[in-house]
Amino acid sequence: MTQTIERLDTDAQELLGVVADFCRTKIAPRAQSIDETAEFFPDLLAQAADIGLQGLIFDDDGKVDPSMLSLAHETTELVASYSGAVALGISIARLHGYLLATYAPDDVRGRWLPGLIDGSARGSFALSEPHSGTDIRAGKTVATTVDADTFSITGEKAWITQSPQADFCIVLTKLDSKERDAATAAFVVPFDTPGVTVGQDEPMSGFRGMPMANVHFDNCVVPAAWRLNVDGFRGMLEGLNLARLDAGCYGVGFMRAALRETSEYVRNREAFGRTLADLQIVQEKLGHMHADYLAARGLLRDGVDSFARGGGGDAHLISAAKMFASDAAMRHTIEAVQLHGGYGVHLHYPVQRLMRDAKIIQIIDGTSEIHALMLGRAAVRADWSKAEVNA
Repeated sequence: MTQTIERLDTDAQELLGVVADFCRTKIAPRAQSIDETAEFFPDLLAQAADIGLQGLIFDDDGKVDPSMLSLAHETTELVASYSGAVALGISIARLHGYLLATYAPDDVRGRWLPGLIDGSARGSFALSEPHSGTDIRAGKTVATTVDADTFSITGEKAWITQSPQADFCIVLTKLDSKERDAATAAFVVPFDTPGVTVGQDEPMSGFRGMPMANVHFDNCVVPAAWRLNVDGFRGMLEGLNLARLDAGCYGVGFMRAALRETSEYVRNREAFGRTLADLQIVQEKLGHMHADYLAARGLLRDGVDSFARGGGGDAHLISAAKMFASDAAMRHTIEAVQLHGGYGVHLHYPVQRLMRDAKIIQIIDGTSEIHALMLGRAAVRADWSKAEVNA
């Protein structure tokens, strides 16, 4: 972390100091109760907006400032090390805002983007379906043309984060057909539109406090003017790449927290006349955790830089970063629980929450297995005899 901080300018370092104080004084005292009760936390999101976190990647005109993506992800890691749920709430506001700022018509962007930035509005990203999670092309939600100015949307989206508390969703549809290769579109649909129904909050094992539900569209009539100015599939995949970088940053945050919590515990826990920190086997385990934390940070940094250059980023690099960070977070949060012994599985100790949150990020935004499959296919096609391999 120190080397990255040294590269940041003074303003960025000051912001990270403000965020760290926010985490210690506001998030940390609430993290356990949020997890235990699964209660949503709009006040914390409002305070984050006051600091400027949701608006960090936007300039004064509401346009995306790619140069701020790196700092935004630094804050995501820091917040995630105290609460995955709060980090998710902040970062998805930036995700929805990114799509609006990049592709929404002026009136749609003007209606929703300011509220995402100041914390007064909330969105959701309606991509997955009940029987087609990772296989996005298998989705069956269809926007049928009514006339030149109107579409009617019918279908169901599943596991839609924040939908029970959201004001609108950005929904991927096929156009006039359920065929696998049908043309696609993305619409910004307010949840008070007739024909839209948000289901009950689904209880999850991790990221508790962040609501999630299915969203149903039953002949929901929407203006063509609510359509994003991009091919739906391409635009949503660009958003998905940003979500994958966020997920990777959650994983890095969880490892950071595991190092913080476990290092303090082993320094103070005595066994057989010495502290656990004096045992070489414990030092070795923490050494592997530390190395994977640094490696994941490096991959994420490169992935974020590729996204900032445009075009949705380097898909293979982003997949590698997301997969490595989430898998490493799962390994090392399990290790943190083990090193805490009986306390590790006590609900009042944060390491068990880190473990449950880490499991979630191995699944969302493309499972680790899918990312490994994509990277394996790229490896088979690559010419590894070249000095520089584009894999």
